[in-house]
Amino acid sequence: MKKFLLMLFLCATVVGTSFAQEEGRRTNSFLVFLHGGYGILPNKTSGLTNSSAEYVKELSSGPIWNAQAYYRHKMFIVGLLYSGYTAKNSWEKPYENSFETGSDKLLTTYIAPQFGMNIPVGKFDIAFNGGAGGIWYRNNGLVLDNNRKAKGSSMGANLGLKFGYNFSKHFGISLDVMGVLANLAGINITQNDKTVRVTYSAPPLYLNQITFSLGFKYSL
Repeated sequence: MKKFLLMLFLCATVVGTSFAQEEGRRTNSFLVFLHGGYGILPNKTSGLTNSSAEYVKELSSGPIWNAQAYYRHKMFIVGLLYSGYTAKNSWEKPYENSFETGSDKLLTTYIAPQFGMNIPVGKFDIAFNGGAGGIWYRNNGLVLDNNRKAKGSSMGANLGLKFGYNFSKHFGISLDVMGVLANLAGINITQNDKTVRVTYSAPPLYLNQITFSLGFKYSL
């Protein structure tokens, strides 16, 4: 995951440096991006109701969405990123004369201030952004028809790279590739009206993400 973020940073640096001189003449603007797509947790995750390898693998990818808003001065941008990831699954296995059942529904929310560059090249845009903020983890699960809720939060960091095409002065589409680096040292699990703290040392509860999304861009 760290290698992916480093590669993303190097690509963004090369792109930004290549077009910096041309961009210096452009005016200020506000940019808004709304994206939806697919996310992968490359380090898998834990804190689930079932720890089998296949079950964990199936919960390590799912739909994502993000919203980004920036103020742009010349080629530089500053703004805010909101990103969400979700995945759900259920399981069933024999237990005595019946079946034991369970399910998990994951939701992560990442919010962070962003800094970077947005460089128009004709009708196209090339942009990169990065920042650090907070990530929140929630798992609404069931075990034997009993609710099991897990919550946790931590700090995270991200890098993103965008490619856009502008239909007009105000509207366009954009493709976004982003990496988020985050993990939890512990979570609070509530079940049968009791809450316990579960801590993770080595390894932690990984929330690292690689996301691919497509969406709309609005310029003002």
